[in-house]
Amino acid sequence: MGQRDRIVGAACFVLLIQFFVLHIVVESAWTEPYSWAANAISDLGTARSPWHTAMNVSFVVNGVCMAAGGLLLGRMVSGDLRPGQRQLPNTAAVLLALAGAGTVLVGLNPGDLRVGLHLIGAFAATIFGNAGVLLLGLALLRTGRSGWAAGTGGGTLGFAGSAVTGLHLLDVLPGQHDWGGATERVAIFPMLLAMIAIGGAQLLRPHGRKGLERQIVP
Repeated sequence: MGQRDRIVGAACFVLLIQFFVLHIVVESAWTEPYSWAANAISDLGTARSPWHTAMNVSFVVNGVCMAAGGLLLGRMVSGDLRPGQRQLPNTAAVLLALAGAGTVLVGLNPGDLRVGLHLIGAFAATIFGNAGVLLLGLALLRTGRSGWAAGTGGGTLGFAGSAVTGLHLLDVLPGQHDWGGATERVAIFPMLLAMIAIGGAQLLRPHGRKGLERQIVP
């Protein structure tokens, strides 16, 4: 079971790369300039975007892969630990599942049609996603598995971007229309890249020291 969880979960995380491919393809179809600094990621899924359906499908696929990968890899890491030490990977798995559900909600509810549901999904994807990948990174560190640095680094950087994005939305910081898209990407891209790196690491370096051998927390 652990071996299957590792392979399938890791593959799901690696498949998140499709989002970046679709992002580039869809933005290239715009006849008006598309800016990573000023335009939101969700602009690619609105009706003004030439290939908005493809982008929204990409969001949904991303959500499914995020949730499945988080649950399976969380269960894999949990299996490395004693029952009393499994809170970290189990919590990471739940958070990533919620983040995945939020991402699916984003794809099914474009911002120009159902903005309320879209924003709820985006909030869940960003906050739960960064928290989940950070905790997964810490769990990987505890068990000596590779990929922990990507998880902890990506989650930390993503939270920094989320804080700045939140300040923009609250009008605390000026220039939201000039560089709001950039801060949103700092909030989202690192956690996705971290998941891809974790997935790749689990496929390439499957073996790690068991958490029973590294009891950081008694």
